Amino acid sequence: MNDNHPVLQALDAEREALETAYRQEPNEHTRYQLVRLETLIAQWAPQRTLPN
Repeated sequence: MNDNHPVLQALDAEREALETAYRQEPNEHTRYQLVRLETLIAQWAPQRTLPN
């Protein structure tokens, strides 16, 4: 999977938005959404590591 794949770019953009939302207002709902999306990315592109 290339990093420039449109679906992967969209997932990354959503992850960044959720990370920002979680930093601004940490709560269980936002954390759940973030973890769920990170799991989806890991399943969709298993060879890729997420930036810290």
